[in-house]
Amino acid sequence: MTQTDPHGVITLHLNGVEQQVRANLNLAELLILSDLPTQGVAIVINDTVVPRSRWMHVLCQADDNITVFYAVAGG
Repeated sequence: MTQTDPHGVITLHLNGVEQQVRANLNLAELLILSDLPTQGVAIVINDTVVPRSRWMHVLCQADDNITVFYAVAGG
């Protein structure tokens, strides 16, 4: 189990890839820093969908499993 290191860096998984990010990073910042779109996507953390209205308030935690899903339109 990974903990926050003394330098304020945590390890999490973003779309199945291990990432090291600064502690206290919120979901909106994570998308921007990871060059992921902020529109037309949904975020799931540890099997729980996080509403867009909460992205600025939810902080990434060590060992989080975060998946960004892209909305696809079609018929």
